[in-house]
Formats: sequence, structure tokens, C-alpha cells
Amino acid sequence: MLAGDDLSSDQLKMLTDPGGWEYIKISDVDKGVQTEHPCFDGQPHPNECSGTLTLTSNNTFIQSVRIHGQTVQRHGTYRLAGDQLTLFDELETQDGPYSVSVDLQAKSMVMQMNPAGGSVRSEFHLEREYRKQMRAHAKSNRGA
Repeated sequence: MLAGDDLSSDQLKMLTDPGGWEYIKISDVDKGVQTEHPCFDGQPHPNECSGTLTLTSNNTFIQSVRIHGQTVQRHGTYRLAGDQLTLFDELETQDGPYSVSVDLQAKSMVMQMNPAGGSVRSEFHLEREYRKQMRAHAKSNRGA
């Protein structure tokens, strides 16, 4: 999908899945220096951190991130124009716009913003698929 493209109806449906999205990876490239949040590094750390983002079909969102034993929640509205997603939290603070892409096959989403001199990227899995994978992983570890 190219920047500025509209999301397909199937992608929009997945974007607003009622179960939401699980944060998998958060990275920030600032002036060419790559950093990854040690808790959201692409591997599950459910006892240390977790996060979800739910986008509803009526343009509201709920974000919940648990890290270092504390949960931070945000909510508000969002605007989607083509593939550009902008969040407006309960204080009307604007976050974005992010280029958003939804992969129907992988059941994943990437949100990326490129502010001057950097890049912020968040990767997500559809929450229900993430939970299914976690259960399968736990089951295979018990059987080993």
C-alpha cells in the first residue's frame, strides 16, 4: 500500500475490530539513531508490560499500556483520512498523523510517523490473534 492510499473495506473492518490491537514493537529513530522500547521489542513480555489500542467504527479510541506495574490509559477520538490516522486524546492533544497499514494476511498493523529528523513506528497484532498465539506458545512450553 502506498502512502496516501485509502484502506480497503476489509482493512477498515480489521482496523476497527472490537477486540483491538496488541502492541508488539515500538521503535524510535531520532537523527539516525535507532532505539527500541526494551519492553516492546517484538517479543512478548506479558508479566512486564502490555498494551492495547482499540479503534471503534464511531471514531473513538481507547489505549491502555501497562509498564513497570502501572497502567496508563488514554481515550478520545480519531480521524482517518486515507491512510493517515490522527488521535485526539481526552485533553484534545493531537498525536499524529501516522501512516497506517493493515496486513489482512498477517493480521497486523503498523503505525508510523516521521517527524523532523526521526521516525516513530509501532507494530501491532490483532488482539484475538495475539492471545491465540500466546495460548499456543504456553501450551507448547508445558508439553516440552
